[in-house]
Amino acid sequence: MIATAWRVAGVGFSLLVVLAAALLYGVDPQQTKAGGAMIGEDFWFSYEFRTDGLTVLMLAVVGVVSACVQIYSIGYVRERIASYTALVTLFTAAMVTVVISDNLFLLLIGWEVMGACSYLLIGHYWERRDARAGAMKAFLMTRLGDVGFLFGIFVLGVGYHTFRISELGSGPIEPHTLTIGTILLLVGVIGKSAQVPLQTWLPDAMPGPSPVSALIHAATMVAAGVFLIARLYSVFVEARTTLTVLAIVACVTMLFAASCAMAAVEVKRVLAWSTVSQLAIMFAGLSLGTHDGRRAALFHLLTHAAFKGLLFLCAGVLLHQVGSAAFVVLRRYTRRGASRKQLRVTFVTMTIGLAALAGVPGFAGFFSKDSVVEAAWEQAKDGSTVGWIVLVSVCLTAAMTAFYCVRMWLWVFFRTPALAGAVGAFEGDDPMAHLDEPDANKLRDGSWLMLAPMVLLAIGAIGLGYTDGVHLNLPIALITTVLAVLGGFAAYSLWQRGADPRPVVLEHEYGVDPAYQRLFVVPVERLAKLAVGNDRDVIGAYVRATGRAGVLASQGFRKLQTGNVQTYLTAAVIGAVALAILAGVIGS
Repeated sequence: MIATAWRVAGVGFSLLVVLAAALLYGVDPQQTKAGGAMIGEDFWFSYEFRTDGLTVLMLAVVGVVSACVQIYSIGYVRERIASYTALVTLFTAAMVTVVISDNLFLLLIGWEVMGACSYLLIGHYWERRDARAGAMKAFLMTRLGDVGFLFGIFVLGVGYHTFRISELGSGPIEPHTLTIGTILLLVGVIGKSAQVPLQTWLPDAMPGPSPVSALIHAATMVAAGVFLIARLYSVFVEARTTLTVLAIVACVTMLFAASCAMAAVEVKRVLAWSTVSQLAIMFAGLSLGTHDGRRAALFHLLTHAAFKGLLFLCAGVLLHQVGSAAFVVLRRYTRRGASRKQLRVTFVTMTIGLAALAGVPGFAGFFSKDSVVEAAWEQAKDGSTVGWIVLVSVCLTAAMTAFYCVRMWLWVFFRTPALAGAVGAFEGDDPMAHLDEPDANKLRDGSWLMLAPMVLLAIGAIGLGYTDGVHLNLPIALITTVLAVLGGFAAYSLWQRGADPRPVVLEHEYGVDPAYQRLFVVPVERLAKLAVGNDRDVIGAYVRATGRAGVLASQGFRKLQTGNVQTYLTAAVIGAVALAILAGVIGS
């Protein structure tokens, strides 16, 4: 009963967010103050809200994806339903708070609540060790970034003499203060959106339920970083150094993550690295510092929410039906096309999602990605170094994205025509490859509660590219299409030969996690052990010695209390004589 009530409340709240976006569409931008509270003697904390075009866009994205996730979860989640649904609803509410806030501290509240909810949702299957480890890793790495975020709020608020977002950038501020403040905010954005060097938590968050992954990757949490920079864009544009740092981080991240996705061997991990890479493309558009760059980044944020949410829900069906999303397991169901025949809706919708992600012409991802490339080209042809870096990086990433999309599509759904045993072939990694093929008759597409959200998001993965009309730059479209074809053809050629070469450096994801383990985790553990030893053996020794001395003293005094009157009189006489002798000595 409680679980049902929470499910109704969760779906209802998500639909309410969608309704709010619809009602606010076309309304003039406005700011609203809803009271506040006095903190200390000098600071008045006010609850200020803001509605504008960006608010409407994000509310629509958050509401639709959250509603799809809530409905999908009814057919997916079977354990701890009430707590799960309550946390998803709170997660959505926290993102809504971030979106509508016009006060940096109110935004910070939503920002931190999202972090806490992500920790609890990633660790939903707490009985699994990888889920607990992934949740803790996500919590620690995002909190590390949030330390910089908090100090950035202080620096900008004091520098502009206001913490109201709509008033930031309107007054004078020292250039170095602006640069320091925006870079500190950028540290928080990097942590929340899993950009280099705080990128490793997102792929390790995959043990969480697939609907949670869809929500985190598509509409909340990681998208909050892109939203924040877009909201404070007038401030960041004035800090050119910060935009340059953002461009470098974004370009390194998109190539790093795309290359890791090319060697990942589990569906959700490929999609996780893809999210990191696609977020970097959005940041790259924002780093251009132009209106077109900002518009392109938000356009890509919109389309990405549809096709990435769709892909994670499709991965959830595979997990739900097969029990694993690893290529080596899913390959066993491709021998007679069972996965395509039994999971028809999943196959079609996942194909649409991958096509949008790969930038296939006609799909939403094609138009949004090209808008970023076009904005970068406009800057590059004017001689901008940042424009050239972004342009080249996004084009290379487009080819790599097509490669890992086609690779995953072929290896998961199609039987390779080549014999097993080629370089990196999954059959060679499967200890059960020699056994009879599994019983595919039990495969089902899932209930309509799971399929309906997937179909809706599949429609969005196609149609959202046409929401603002078709603005196509033919030379750029031709170049990006050729790059996508080249990347896809490379993946097809390897698959046809039954090969999947995975360089060790990519399989180990450049060894970043082991490096962090040696550089940070091991020293911290040693310092912790040293602190514990110091507390136990040094400070604790003094405390124990003091207690022991008290015990010994009490035992000595207790022996003086014998209860024998003769002993007491003898002691009194000896004391009196001693005092008399001492008085005589002092007097002489």
